Amino acid sequence: MRYFVNVGGSSVELEVVRASDGKYVVRDGAGREFSVQSVTSDASLHTLLVDGHLVEARLPSGELKLASNRYRVQVESERERAAARARPRELESQKDLRAPMPGRIVRVSCDAGAAVSKGSPLVVIEAMKMQNELCAKTDEVVRKVCVAAGDTVDRGALLIEFE
Repeated sequence: MRYFVNVGGSSVELEVVRASDGKYVVRDGAGREFSVQSVTSDASLHTLLVDGHLVEARLPSGELKLASNRYRVQVESERERAAARARPRELESQKDLRAPMPGRIVRVSCDAGAAVSKGSPLVVIEAMKMQNELCAKTDEVVRKVCVAAGDTVDRGALLIEFE
């Protein structure tokens, strides 16, 4: 898997491959290889052995500690980057809910006139055998529901209009 890592303002592209012994081989853009092994791991702190050097990674805060130096780190996988690029930018600023991908509507969880809260599930769309729940981004009132279960929609199709 390919990752794009920003450490303290410097960007590097890394390719990570799991070896048969459970360790990971990491290659940077210059072709240098590093052996990485997980030493300890809990919900927020991961201790790694990188070519014999201990590195602490705090997640989700995005902080690395190496030899008493701390660095801010942002990591984006190749999949995350591709998904961000595929997102229709011109539709992001619109208030109405639009289909982020082509697919089939599995369920509609609201009706016209309903007041919905931020995070409330509105529509479930199935694409490539994966069901994706689309939720309200803010507190809204539904003006019109434009789809029903079983409908097939294209990316960018209007699903729900808000007042």
